[in-house]
Amino acid sequence: MWRLRLEVEVLIATGCTPFEVKKKVISVLEGMKGEVPDLAWRVMDITEMPELAVKYRAPMTPAIYIDGKLEFMGYPKQAALQAKIKSTTARRAPTTEEKVYPH
Repeated sequence: MWRLRLEVEVLIATGCTPFEVKKKVISVLEGMKGEVPDLAWRVMDITEMPELAVKYRAPMTPAIYIDGKLEFMGYPKQAALQAKIKSTTARRAPTTEEKVYPH
């Protein structure tokens, strides 16, 4: 079995300042890289790419999707974001019988 990356997508719009996104979301994700080595994220501005607003149907920004599922609207508390990433990682963890190949 191949190990899949844990994808976090952060949708922002004009009102979301890059500083706030970095401080309240990205810094938390960066701090978890040692704990969740397959963690990957991207920040997407729906103002610059309006097709994303249609695709994701985010009711407000910032919107945070983890593995394609809307998990947070607005800025989550650090502990809540960490807990959601950990629980998602635990749900996806391979069993001891499964082989995991590095990518």
